[in-house]
Amino acid sequence: MAAGPADTSGSALEHIGAHELITTTRAVRLRLDLDRDVEPDLLRDCVADALQAPQGSNLMRTEFVIVRDPDRIAAIGAIYREEFDRFYRTSEAGLFNRVDPDPRHAAQSRRTRDSAEHLATVMSRVPAIVIPCLTPRLADGDVLAAKHRLGTVYPTVWNFMLAARLRGLGTCWTGMTLGREAEVARIAGIDPAVVEQVCMIPVAHHTGTAFKQAWRPPAEEFIHWDTW
Repeated sequence: MAAGPADTSGSALEHIGAHELITTTRAVRLRLDLDRDVEPDLLRDCVADALQAPQGSNLMRTEFVIVRDPDRIAAIGAIYREEFDRFYRTSEAGLFNRVDPDPRHAAQSRRTRDSAEHLATVMSRVPAIVIPCLTPRLADGDVLAAKHRLGTVYPTVWNFMLAARLRGLGTCWTGMTLGREAEVARIAGIDPAVVEQVCMIPVAHHTGTAFKQAWRPPAEEFIHWDTW
């Protein structure tokens, strides 16, 4: 059994092996417990673990805005629902219009679509919303710099989600509100001139205990040995 991350606050960690942790940490939507508070200490511990991710040039580029105020969450949730209905439902890349040729993938996509619709309905009621941010903002058109800087942010955010799983919390990475970043910034007191929102993560205790691996095609289909 692999050891969990260092815990300095006394919060209980679930005993999950490393392989199980990385292969069964799912986007939790249907099973978010909307009626149970998420204690600030739990969120603080998750951020502490997140910051243990590799940091490019040893620069701490990721900061977290944690929204727990119900009125702010309701306002952000309303934007989320509007974007879901206006953009995601009609998007060719979204789950409502995509055709998956593999029946296993299609069945999984239908389940994901239904859970995504549920999240859009309840986002205004989740106990906490975490907004990972990058500062200073990415420069327009500087793709190389963006790759380098986001390459540090993404592992840090994923570490946060793994740390949340170890503490009995469910999370879901979403970029649904990035198209209305300025509005979310006003609600959450973020200065959009200098701070870039990377994604948004609803956080709640989860119901149920079973987490399974998702169906994925064989790894060999995604590997190019030596050359493309």
